[in-house]
Amino acid sequence: MPEWFSRLYLAFFGPDLLVAPEYLLLSLIVAWLFYSAHRRDIRMSRGFWHWLMPWRIYGHRSVRLDLELYVLNRVLLLFGLAGRISLTTGAAVIVSGLFGPPAESEGALSPLLTALILWLTADFAFYWLHRWLHQIRRLWPIHAVHHSAAVMTPFTTYRSHPLEIVYSTIGITFLVGLAQGLLVGLTGMEASAAEIAGVNSFVLLSNLAFKTLHHSHVNLSFGPVLEHLVISPAQHQIHHSTNPAHYNRNLGSSLALWDWMFDTLYVIRGDEELTFGLSAPEDAPLMTQKLGPVLLDPLRRMVARQ
Repeated sequence: MPEWFSRLYLAFFGPDLLVAPEYLLLSLIVAWLFYSAHRRDIRMSRGFWHWLMPWRIYGHRSVRLDLELYVLNRVLLLFGLAGRISLTTGAAVIVSGLFGPPAESEGALSPLLTALILWLTADFAFYWLHRWLHQIRRLWPIHAVHHSAAVMTPFTTYRSHPLEIVYSTIGITFLVGLAQGLLVGLTGMEASAAEIAGVNSFVLLSNLAFKTLHHSHVNLSFGPVLEHLVISPAQHQIHHSTNPAHYNRNLGSSLALWDWMFDTLYVIRGDEELTFGLSAPEDAPLMTQKLGPVLLDPLRRMVARQ
């Protein structure tokens, strides 16, 4: 396979993306199981595929904008947007170095436990970055692009303003690097820069845990007990709801634990009618579902906001 084609494929459908074919296939199986279990409750009789990909969703202008932003952002990332501003490794190495060389210990953490701890720090960092994007008024217009989706498909996962990608890369890599550096320094974990920067096996596991369905109409709930620990697709759909009772809830990526700890958890306890998108008058340009206003209006609002 030519190198350019391999790079192009990984940029658009690599294993770090929830729209990778393997994740979409797994989600297809999960969706079929969900459909089979709830077929009597689903208000249609035209079969699985009609339920999974209804035209009212996949023919919506919002989906076209999802795809336009996806292609734009993947191309920008392919040519280096945010590619050189990852701060994880540098921050981790600097912070861990403040503690001196790691002490030798017969009870050193196993690679699996080390990976679990580092993944937990990354998920914790994502929760706080996401919370700040919602609560800091100057940052919200950029993140509002993601919430302007009127319908949701797996590609809505990557419905982001390019500037949010830069913010997120700087913020989450710094926070993850800081947390990982503290862990390395305090616990004496032997983790080289290459190991800190390596692919975490738990990212794969969390991606396999139905995350592709977080942005979909498949209302899959894990039940009130498990939803205190893990974010279900139904919980993340609540996060996108226009209902004021759902605002700033379920901010976690994979784990609901942080929402539970910091009082932002919303647990599904019954059927809820959900409408997605933005209802505030200042968000009207984003709800046009046109690329120009979606790219330019958040910048205008950020500059105008004092």
